[in-house]
Amino acid sequence: MPKTVPNTFPRAYVRPEITALAGYVPGEQPSDPRVAKLNTNENPYPPSPAVRRAISDACERLHLYPDPTAREVRERAARLYDVDPEGVIVGNGSDELLTLLMRAVIAPGDAVAYSTPTYSLYETLVPLQGGVRVRVPYGPDFAIPEELFSVDARMVIVCNPNAPSGTSVPRRALERLAEARRDVLLIVDEAYADFADENATSMGSRHPNVVVLRTLSKSYSLAGLRVGIGITTPALAAELNKVKDSYNVSRLAQAGAVAALDDQESMLAHVARVRATRARLSEGLVALGYELPPSQTNFVLARRPGRSLLPVKEALQSRGILVRYFPELPDALRITVGTDEEIDRLLAEMRTG
Repeated sequence: MPKTVPNTFPRAYVRPEITALAGYVPGEQPSDPRVAKLNTNENPYPPSPAVRRAISDACERLHLYPDPTAREVRERAARLYDVDPEGVIVGNGSDELLTLLMRAVIAPGDAVAYSTPTYSLYETLVPLQGGVRVRVPYGPDFAIPEELFSVDARMVIVCNPNAPSGTSVPRRALERLAEARRDVLLIVDEAYADFADENATSMGSRHPNVVVLRTLSKSYSLAGLRVGIGITTPALAAELNKVKDSYNVSRLAQAGAVAALDDQESMLAHVARVRATRARLSEGLVALGYELPPSQTNFVLARRPGRSLLPVKEALQSRGILVRYFPELPDALRITVGTDEEIDRLLAEMRTG
């Protein structure tokens, strides 16, 4: 019989910093289509029909490597955001772009500062590079904390609009931070910007110390395709390209991204529907006694201060509705804006307790 390998086997080969990490925990991905999936901030509507056609056409060339520079995607994004295409970098989702930034900028012992609560992936990416996490708590209004203007760090990340709060800070506040902190690289993570009243995308090309990240996962309904876009200066983009994988964005993803960026009408129509349903969801939750920060995203954060909402999350799950619960925010549930039918179902179940 083969010898049994002890459970401690990986520790002999893996860096101790890795074995000490808990790792990023994504939302549940159920296989049952009857489940109302309101836990991972996906767009409830399908992407532009042009995306499917473009991907189908691209299948004819799957025997060839994709363009390593994602030139067509960069050109479309540059045209859309009115920036230099040489300052655009494309990744396998904006998560990969965050990884590239850490890889290129953060050396062991360097500090990365961000306000909390925020996107929990930052918690994993920083120690992967041997960096030091500097958590600066948000105040009750979720404005940029003044501490970020003086914190000792090599990189500062602002998720805006923020997850999981859904709140947004004005562009002028981000401009002030960028001007005040020329000594650090400022990352503005704009995954949800298309659902907001304003964005800061142009900052990436106007400030040498700023990178703005966008994604096609949310507003373009392409979470399953994995395409992220970074906007910065050509000089910094050239450095980031040194540390990315050779063919990091597949041929199908590039084809779908080009088609999606070319069809702004489809994206804007879905965004308008989500924003309208977000208003209905917010009104319904407030009527049920929940407190909600003003959301600029495709989700809301419903709170009952002083009360654990884990039982509510579990009750909804037992009825086929998934929402997101974070142990570090026990009095809150993050709820994705689904279709009107899904939101009606959610509110009906929450009314019954």
